[in-house]
Amino acid sequence: MNSDLRRDTVRLGNLLSIAEQIQAFALSNKTGEIYITNVPAPARINLVDGEIVDAQFGLRSGLEAAIALINLRDPQTEFIVGERPKRQTITMPYVQVLCEAARIKDESGDESTETQPIRLSPTNPYLRITLGTEIKTFPIRPGLAYIGRASTNDIVVPDATISQRHASIEYSRNGVFLKDLGSTNGTYVAGQQVKERWLSVQDSIQFGGVHCLFIGGVKK
Repeated sequence: MNSDLRRDTVRLGNLLSIAEQIQAFALSNKTGEIYITNVPAPARINLVDGEIVDAQFGLRSGLEAAIALINLRDPQTEFIVGERPKRQTITMPYVQVLCEAARIKDESGDESTETQPIRLSPTNPYLRITLGTEIKTFPIRPGLAYIGRASTNDIVVPDATISQRHASIEYSRNGVFLKDLGSTNGTYVAGQQVKERWLSVQDSIQFGGVHCLFIGGVKK
């Protein structure tokens, strides 16, 4: 960070949790970087016009890094006004990011943190699909949805490694259930090929050569 940025740095210490800071900056449409000073760098969350667009925490980046930082114990922070990231790794609205952080915090059972994230209502699960440099987010709605290359699918993935009708995903009160439909190049969860599988929070999924991230609830 250069000296010009340092002159526009607001030192926040540990007066507010990172979740509270994000909400405050979002409501005022701020652009800048929440920089965490009491953990090894890189540890930052970037906002543009009040929305979270990028995060980095050690080797983690994007949504995974943002959630880990939001749930940090007793963070010491600064806000660097006007600092913009070089890339966008998060397309989810900030409220949904905070929801996912709260959900993961609840499921970890860790109540020892001194700085608690704001508790928000959970959202419906999402599937984030990476196609080249583009990231698309698809909400998973109650019922059965089909994933594939053909335009008749509910979730269309225009990639040559994806079958015309590759897989199905069903959202019920029991959880979210993924099923491969005899695809040519297979369906993988956490690197393991599967025929069918209940999905858990932040499962990594691969349809053929296309990588995805499932964001949602665990099987009841």
